[in-house]
Amino acid sequence: MDKKASMRVIPVKYPLGLKQISGFSLLFMLSLGNLLHDADQELWYVQAAMMALFGGCIVYLLARRTALKAELVLSGNRLIVNGVEMTGASLREMRLDRGLLGLVPHGKRIVPIRFCLDLQDRSMGILLLRWAEKQGVPVRQGTFMRWL
Repeated sequence: MDKKASMRVIPVKYPLGLKQISGFSLLFMLSLGNLLHDADQELWYVQAAMMALFGGCIVYLLARRTALKAELVLSGNRLIVNGVEMTGASLREMRLDRGLLGLVPHGKRIVPIRFCLDLQDRSMGILLLRWAEKQGVPVRQGTFMRWL
């Protein structure tokens, strides 16, 4: 009974990543333009491969936001993110940027994409800050990079 009472599910989603989508869209359009206007057959294959890569990245980002479900559970001294259990000792730092939450595990410098979440309830950020303070996890506020 105590275990259920101490578990707290925090509503989160994967971030949309409008900057990434617009960047990949621009690169996709540039590759398409080069593909259509370039007569050199050797570069045609390179441009087609780049266009496929950028198009795949766009599809991945859109599908990730709509189809995949993100989970964040706070349970005592543990934080369970998408099935991965973390403690304060396993986290290098927590990063916050206007509703985006990034968790950096030890051994990483940039937030892995599966640990970058969009907080649906902004008041839950305060709860996460308290948890980080109790666990001794440094918190950095401001923009941060993340891997695709």
